[in-house]
Amino acid sequence: MIRLLRALRRRDDDRGMALVAVVGIGAVVMLLVGTMVAVATSGARVTSTDRSWNRAIAAAYAGVADYQSRLNADNSYGNYGQADAPFSAASGSVFAKGSGGNPAFGYRAQDAWVSVPTGDGSASDSAFRYAVDNSKLSSQGVIRVQSTGRSGTTTRTVVANVRPDGFSNYLYFTNYESGDPSVTNEKGIGSAACTSAYRPLATTSTCDQIQFGSGDVLKGPVRSNDQIKVCGATFKNTVQSVFGVSSSGCSTGNYASNPTTSSTLTPPATIGDLRDYTRSDLPSTTETVEGAGCLYTGPTKIVFNGDGTMTVRSPLTIVTQVRGESAVPGAQITSGDAVAKCGAVAALRSASGATIAVPKNNLVYVQNEPSARPAGTAQDPNYWNGSPMKTTATACSVPNPTVGRDSATSLRGNGVGYPYVGSSTSVSETDPTAGAGAAVSNPYGCDRGDVFVQGTVDKAVTIAAENYLYVTGDITYSANRSASTVLGLIGQRAVWVWNPIRPDGNAVLPSNREIDAAILSNTGTFVVQNWTRGSAYGRGLLTVNGSIAQNFRGAVGLASGQGYTKAYQFDSSLAVYTPPKFPQPTVTTYRVATQVESRTAYTASGTAIP
Repeated sequence: MIRLLRALRRRDDDRGMALVAVVGIGAVVMLLVGTMVAVATSGARVTSTDRSWNRAIAAAYAGVADYQSRLNADNSYGNYGQADAPFSAASGSVFAKGSGGNPAFGYRAQDAWVSVPTGDGSASDSAFRYAVDNSKLSSQGVIRVQSTGRSGTTTRTVVANVRPDGFSNYLYFTNYESGDPSVTNEKGIGSAACTSAYRPLATTSTCDQIQFGSGDVLKGPVRSNDQIKVCGATFKNTVQSVFGVSSSGCSTGNYASNPTTSSTLTPPATIGDLRDYTRSDLPSTTETVEGAGCLYTGPTKIVFNGDGTMTVRSPLTIVTQVRGESAVPGAQITSGDAVAKCGAVAALRSASGATIAVPKNNLVYVQNEPSARPAGTAQDPNYWNGSPMKTTATACSVPNPTVGRDSATSLRGNGVGYPYVGSSTSVSETDPTAGAGAAVSNPYGCDRGDVFVQGTVDKAVTIAAENYLYVTGDITYSANRSASTVLGLIGQRAVWVWNPIRPDGNAVLPSNREIDAAILSNTGTFVVQNWTRGSAYGRGLLTVNGSIAQNFRGAVGLASGQGYTKAYQFDSSLAVYTPPKFPQPTVTTYRVATQVESRTAYTASGTAIP
């Protein structure tokens, strides 16, 4: 009996331990199941949040793309917007054309958002709205777009810089890959000047093609409307051309990527419309922060001083800002004023010139002497021959300088120091040449809109010459330059690198030159003066930190050694900022230069976030 009881007790103890084990294991399983359910539920919530987060930023980018497409359809779309939107109001933006019925300009809680369609075109829970800052549109061609995307209760915002795909986007742009017959005076058949033509259509009378030589290094995007000839040059960025690249008869180039074909960029036929930026009677100047620019007439010398000022000599200038017979762009100029910000007239005519503040984010335009108008009509206020100031000793009324001049020269002084006259004939400038040694037509005309520029630049500004622009010395940016400080240099007929040669064939200036600027010659060329003359060992490096755009190719040196070797590098600031009032191609497309996410501008209900 006792043995039976002990056996039963042992059996009961085993059952108790099993029960405890089962209960414990069940609890653990329940904990695991609970954890898995919690994780799964949490993951579902995170996945849903991530989806809204990603869709919101995608909707913001869609807003930028929508605005970009509207700009490309209508290049004046930068004048549309909602001035009361917080982003636009903070910049003082003005929208002459209003919102144009575009719901994306909504900025209040009750305003609609624009839905982003799905792949099949149906509506989605994603939408966008945007606001525009066009305060730098007229000055630097940049439009800032603040685009906010929404998905569910999530909103995200990006800010993009949108700008035209213009000439300053390329380190080197050329329309024709041959020289400019009107500047270089090259001959075709017999005594006739050579003719311009794209290389696939070239004939024996077509101007000579200019090549990139073996010592040339270009560090930036290159583009041409013609066929580019490359003989061993090195390209560190993209190369685009309408008619491809040729290395016929010489060594091939070195490329960062294979050259590609491209569409045509067409330079404007004239820069005459830029003169309107010096008018004091147009909303495009009076309603802007920068106001009207400065107008000078005839040969003008400008030296940037690197301290926010520049020194200007312009002896033929009478008024420095003008007005039209009516307040519309392109109207005939009938009156004007000599304004202090552009320099007192007496100082402009003096030997030391007028030192003035650089017209920041603005234009300096140097025009030819205006022609006479019929009797009984209002003359241009800068018409020199019709002014009592004609009796003042100027370049047009004084005899040729004799001290130190080369007796063989045919040039007269232009009133601002050109041609260069040294202490003796042997160190003075002789008549300049270009284009295989041909003489330059009227290089220092006393009634021409020529500007002579050098110095250290520390403000964004554009210098435009109706005729020639000469780079007379190094042009560099100051050490504390900001990214938006970009210089534009425009010479309608040519931009010359001034390279004076003495009668003995030696150079006046020291070797090596540097130009930091966006350079444009819309009807002419960028070329080195006397590039076929001087030492057979060359003039050293011509460094350009910026961009070069020209209608015709201009030579800077010979493969045999004379002239300069190219050292061209694209200025990264030009990828974002355009020089003030810089001309654009006749057909312009807009592209997004930069876009970054910023602080969210609106809640999902449409309320602006302070």
